[in-house]
Amino acid sequence: MVQGIEFKKIDQIDGYELKKVFLSVGDHIGLITLHNPPVNAADGIVQDEILRLCEFIAKQEDIWVCIMHSDIKTFCVGVDVNRFKQSVIDRNVSDVQEVFYDGALALYELPVPLICAVHGHCLGGGLCYPAGSDITIAAEGTLFGAPEVKLGVTGGSGHLSRILPPMIMRDMAYCGSFMKAEDLAVYGGVTMVVPQEELMAVAVAKAKELCAKGPLILRELKSCMNAQEDFQMYRKNHIEILHTRYMSSSEDFVEALDAFLEKREPQLKGR
Repeated sequence: MVQGIEFKKIDQIDGYELKKVFLSVGDHIGLITLHNPPVNAADGIVQDEILRLCEFIAKQEDIWVCIMHSDIKTFCVGVDVNRFKQSVIDRNVSDVQEVFYDGALALYELPVPLICAVHGHCLGGGLCYPAGSDITIAAEGTLFGAPEVKLGVTGGSGHLSRILPPMIMRDMAYCGSFMKAEDLAVYGGVTMVVPQEELMAVAVAKAKELCAKGPLILRELKSCMNAQEDFQMYRKNHIEILHTRYMSSSEDFVEALDAFLEKREPQLKGR
């Protein structure tokens, strides 16, 4: 029970039993929980279940606001790097990236407001989730980062542009650097920073505040604001996929990925 709300867990969606991403509902609030220990890597199951949940939530008239959070030590470290390595061997890198973006785009396009309650580490593709949300509440000391460049991948910049000004976004993308929640808040990249022990209580309180406005205006306002944004998420994601497809045919891409997995400096040759 959080903020006086008892959430009822939904174990199955259309006969499919959820394994790593779960949904609970209480008082018109949908609670999306990431649970893929040890670090919530967005593997194939996580990506598939996020998409399934988004499709399900979109049809539920009794869900007015959603909260996305993690119930383990960290929020999400992005796409499973080992799975990405396998996609290089199988020559389907762009397919893996496209499946991930399908889920990230579905979260962005949820017809109800999405609040992300973030703690621990929020990296790579995992950063796309709060960056595509409506409101982000972060625990003190949470680390946000875009390390894709270190893997030879052109990913995440489309979402980064929602939470950082252009020059800061480019610096993070080029360097693959991290930023604490407190610093990200200076640029308006998170809505608020709170103590870790208060994170879920604050997120639920914010969801209750939104629910008080009623479901019709929330859905219409969400649709209106998304339509007015100049970010064109689908187009930006597609561009990133095309550039990663080009990189995946290079020696540098394979070397960068191997070096990352082997925890060493890459020997890049520009080919």
